[in-house]
Amino acid sequence: MRRLAALLLLLLLPACYQVEGDTVPAAASIRVDGVKDGRYRRPDGVEVRVTWNAAEKQYDVATKDGPTGKARAARLAPGLFLVQYADAARLTLMAAPKGDDVALFFATKEVEPRLLKAHGLGLKPGPINALTGPARAVADFFKDLAASGDFKEGERLVYLGS
Repeated sequence: MRRLAALLLLLLLPACYQVEGDTVPAAASIRVDGVKDGRYRRPDGVEVRVTWNAAEKQYDVATKDGPTGKARAARLAPGLFLVQYADAARLTLMAAPKGDDVALFFATKEVEPRLLKAHGLGLKPGPINALTGPARAVADFFKDLAASGDFKEGERLVYLGS
């Protein structure tokens, strides 16, 4: 399971950051209109099943071999969401439904340093860049990123059906 999580992390590098705290608390987590329960193909070709878990207010993510993690979402702007994915590591990224798929977004290289400084965050380079600082500051970083429009669409989770 750790190898699978590591592979997912490597494929989403430009779109996500590793973080320490909960950037999307359970109380703030919502079901995203337009994200269907069902099978999705990740950018690496691996098929996952995504299912809304109403009791826990989060998405359960699994492969045919079993559970791989949990995801929570909170609205950043109309149609744009902050997503926290947790398994062997905790990742935070921006995403939006695009048709039946889910598009992942990343900060442009021009805006990233400015927003890091504005929110008192550090950036620890690694296989997956880590944002260092309080979870609230990380969430605010993404709110300002969404408001700025200085982000680009990256890979997609492609919906395969139910």
